[in-house]
Amino acid sequence: MTQEHSIAGIPVIEQFGKAHRIEGAVHVPDACATYQIVFSVSAPGKKPEAPHAGLERVARTVNLYSMSGVTPDRLRCVAVIHGEATASVLHDAQYQACNGTPNPNARLIAALQAVGVEVSVCAQALIANGFTQDGLLPGVTRSLSALTTITVLQHDGYSLMPL
Repeated sequence: MTQEHSIAGIPVIEQFGKAHRIEGAVHVPDACATYQIVFSVSAPGKKPEAPHAGLERVARTVNLYSMSGVTPDRLRCVAVIHGEATASVLHDAQYQACNGTPNPNARLIAALQAVGVEVSVCAQALIANGFTQDGLLPGVTRSLSALTTITVLQHDGYSLMPL
């Protein structure tokens, strides 16, 4: 039997990841449980001047868990950026060289990091796309590869959410 809940907590990322309160929702996260999620963000952004939709969905996920009463210390998230999404983690100068506009993801990534989300980029994708290793936004980590990072985190109990 499925128990119904209302979503009553507050979103922790106010400017990004809009989420709606739902009364009588089912399959609501347990506020006393700990969740580990690895997001695979590989699709290109739809508009170079707008925040990446995959990163917005990471923020929405964090907000939905928060609104369900899951505190940030009970939510462990890693956003692995690779493939055509790689440019989304570049600092303004490199992003602008590629897309003709400052990086619209900088504030979103900073907001994710502020609530404990690790944003990690595939170093293989950086090299394959000709981006420099020192061209990343502050706090973005470099992983050996998305292929290894995702499987290592899954091995450690993280649930995969491809975006």
